Amino acid sequence: MADSMHVAIFTDFHPATLGGVQTAMRSLCDGLRGLGHRVTVFCPPAPGSTASDADTVVLGSVPISMSNGLPVVLPTRTNQRMIDAAFTERGPIDIVHALTTYGCGISGARAARRHDIPIVQTMQSRDDTVIEKYSPSPYLAALTMRLAHGWFVRSHRPPAYAGDGRTARLAWRPLIAQAHASDRVIVPTHHFARRLAARGVDRPIHVVSNGIDDALLDRIRVVGDTPINTGTPLRALWCGRLSAEKRPLEAIQVARLVDECTLDIYGSGPLADRARSAVAEADLGHRVHLHGEVDQADCLTAMRSHDLLLLTSDCDTQGMVLLEAVAMGLPVVYCDPELSETVPGEGGVRALDPSPSSLATVLHALARDRTRLQLMRKALAAHADEPRQSRHTARILSVYAEALSGSNTHRYDRI
Repeated sequence: MADSMHVAIFTDFHPATLGGVQTAMRSLCDGLRGLGHRVTVFCPPAPGSTASDADTVVLGSVPISMSNGLPVVLPTRTNQRMIDAAFTERGPIDIVHALTTYGCGISGARAARRHDIPIVQTMQSRDDTVIEKYSPSPYLAALTMRLAHGWFVRSHRPPAYAGDGRTARLAWRPLIAQAHASDRVIVPTHHFARRLAARGVDRPIHVVSNGIDDALLDRIRVVGDTPINTGTPLRALWCGRLSAEKRPLEAIQVARLVDECTLDIYGSGPLADRARSAVAEADLGHRVHLHGEVDQADCLTAMRSHDLLLLTSDCDTQGMVLLEAVAMGLPVVYCDPELSETVPGEGGVRALDPSPSSLATVLHALARDRTRLQLMRKALAAHADEPRQSRHTARILSVYAEALSGSNTHRYDRI
């Protein structure tokens, strides 16, 4: 591998927007650039006005938006010409890294094949779970995604997985097809790697965690240790997108069931109005506070003044907020068994099930016995540096090196 590479990153989220995927992307880009590599990002426009960035190529979007309100990009001929022109003007491109599996991710895979450049695909979305649990019309949503993706990325029907129903099988098809259109696949957790392999993905799958910018962590941590809260109320923090799959309304319900706690909610999204109404209707304004959208630095800073992270999501693959909590030594109360891989042992408590009552039972116990929180903080301290981006960038580069060498690579012209 060359000493310095030019990496073309394709993502369906503009770097200037907020969210876990965007935060991980910015950390990756900064980590690569910090080691002397060049990175060009291909993405949709950001909502509103955003200052131009010489290292960002904004693709054309269509007059519809995703469920999160962000623009949608399709792999149209116009965007293809824009990408090809950028590859020529900014090249040479050494490797393409697609971070998503939607329009921009598809465009990246197609561009890599047109220019005979290795393609690495990051996959971290549990689309099957999100669609089955939270889509108003799960089968129709899965079928629409499958047909739309299949229009641009050809694939063969994968072998049936015994645990999947017809909706889940449809939801997995675009993910599997996108994986097979790549040379290497990167996932943040072993449990997601096993899911892909069990459904027929035959590309080399590498498990590399997302990361947090080192400089940011150092700046936030210099403030000092988090004071121990020995009195009441218990200080809980919830951070994420206010959308159905993140379950912010369930978090508010947990707070309603636990009188001896306060809850600070950071984030925005389509459920913002319903969250405000839920707080008002339950007369929780004195204990539940909605802070709106904040950047990563504000989230990390807020973690310093809380006793625990309340993580109500039940369909995250890893979750940036979980990594942030580990880095800041903030105990985690969660409900998804899959996340046990990311929560260090003794650093959190998993509720028996995802119900608000089950999560409330955990908070009641922690409110009564604060020594458990101190023990969890001590357990997390040994893992505080694991989310640093610098610990993961070298592994990303090794995946790039394998893709460039062509070792054990299936180079199918599938798209």
